[in-house]
Amino acid sequence: MSEPQHASIKDERPSGQPTPAHSKYKKFVLPLIGLLTLGFAYISRSTGNASNSTFEVPVSQHCVKSKPYYPSFNKSVNLILNDKQFKIDSIKKFSGAIQIPTEISDVNPQPDSDLEYYSEFFKLHKYFEETFPLVHSHLKVEKVNKLGLLYTWEGSDPSLKPILFMAHQDVVPVNRELWDSWDYPPFSGHYDSETDYIWGRGSIDCKNLLLAELEGIEQLLLDGYQPKRSVILSVGFDEESSGFFGAKALASLLLERYGPNSMFSIMDEGAGLLKFRDNLYVAAAVNAEKGYVDVNIAVHGHGGHSSVQPDHTTIGVASELIFMMENDPFNYDFSLDNPIYDVLQCVAEHSTFLPPHIKDAILKAPVDEDERKLLTEFASSRRDLRDMIRTTRAVDIINGGVKANALPGLTSFVINHRVDIHSSVNETVENDLYWAKVIAKKHGYGLAYHDEVIIPETKLGHISLNYEKMLEPAPVSPTSGHVWDIFAGTVENLFQNEILADNKDAEVYVTGGLFSGNTDTKYYWDLSRNIYRFVASVFPLQQLRTIHSVNEHISASSHMSAIAFVYEYIVNVNEYGHD
Repeated sequence: MSEPQHASIKDERPSGQPTPAHSKYKKFVLPLIGLLTLGFAYISRSTGNASNSTFEVPVSQHCVKSKPYYPSFNKSVNLILNDKQFKIDSIKKFSGAIQIPTEISDVNPQPDSDLEYYSEFFKLHKYFEETFPLVHSHLKVEKVNKLGLLYTWEGSDPSLKPILFMAHQDVVPVNRELWDSWDYPPFSGHYDSETDYIWGRGSIDCKNLLLAELEGIEQLLLDGYQPKRSVILSVGFDEESSGFFGAKALASLLLERYGPNSMFSIMDEGAGLLKFRDNLYVAAAVNAEKGYVDVNIAVHGHGGHSSVQPDHTTIGVASELIFMMENDPFNYDFSLDNPIYDVLQCVAEHSTFLPPHIKDAILKAPVDEDERKLLTEFASSRRDLRDMIRTTRAVDIINGGVKANALPGLTSFVINHRVDIHSSVNETVENDLYWAKVIAKKHGYGLAYHDEVIIPETKLGHISLNYEKMLEPAPVSPTSGHVWDIFAGTVENLFQNEILADNKDAEVYVTGGLFSGNTDTKYYWDLSRNIYRFVASVFPLQQLRTIHSVNEHISASSHMSAIAFVYEYIVNVNEYGHD
């Protein structure tokens, strides 16, 4: 990944409007489906009395059902989904993994330098060996950077591209001050049979996925299945702190071993299925992620005694810069190739609860600029949708001053940006530089960008701007073609024909989706263009709100569906896939 070139400073005020797609685009926060739930609940509540529209909504014009892919080898699908003893055993396995507190902080030591720090991870590894004996006796198991787990199930045909599954072992820390706020202890893995909920940190993010992958493979081995195409499971251990030690090392090894574009598909944590009213289910497989950049801005002054007050201290100058940035956010741009639009189309075409004028705006946006603007206005007015259609800028850290009677010689702050899929790190930093230049000129300060002088330092001091962690928006994975068809067809068959078979009114559709955050897949882009961040579970909104928070929990039935998906997907790719 190359660093952005120097961002040019323009005298004219930048619009913040995203530019046409840069080269990489030819690519908890809540998942997209949770965000959309809030948006549509708002629409139906606040605009339910909208006037009738004369526009006739086309039926299934764009959002069409995927062709179901039914695996001929399905020995245990019914067992996974419906057998009571299998469910009890799976819950026990899942609960045991939750009980091992593999917490990870923002800053962690190199595994080589402090193995004791990671002692809980080694306990988890031993637990996996005991819980999934067939996986550990039939698959090649490698430790990467001491803690990363790489499982390889060799296929009978080495010429075929492997399927790659991902997950991570780590969980975000539990705030000890809020420990008593949990209905059940956060590392108890408690199962409540009345609600069918499994409680604990990591139950959604993402030991559910990790256990589903291991158990799906274990069951296939038990059933005597032998894949033609190799199956790889790559498991990081520091995803919650950007995956620098875990996923980065794992991806590097895989790229060296197999080469670029060597994986048939990559599956990682992500969105699931959202149930709308009137039995509409939309599976939003996240096929795009926003970019990321942290910008550190510092106002350098000269200090002094506070009794000799300047017009503005460095804290005051920094505060004004923050105020101006926050009051001039990046512009909204609801492009129709944004994966969110695919979900909106499905709801507009197949649900009845949307008010007519909103349905019109969604369906007519491709051919009517006014309707597209109305759709953008609606999305930008909703906190749960607006950040999916723009670059965001959040000031998260600020430091300044050391004593009440001493002028602050230095005030610094960090801005975290999530970069719109049609923008770039360079364009984002350029916007910050513009505002830094405005403030520098206004208050008579110099300005420097990564040690390059833009405005010479003055007697008052200077403002410096540096970017730290950065990541361009991810390449957008296709939602058409052979690889997508097998993925979407597996989801379609599993839910439409098996899980919801008794619900004659249920309709399942599979679309792409967008994350405002980033997963470990950011290190795997070169291994495949077919990257889908998806967990085959129905996640009610109240569960999604508990991610990284108090009372994280998931339903056991959702966990069973995730296991069944792994089982079916492996079989379907082996049966129907071709390179």
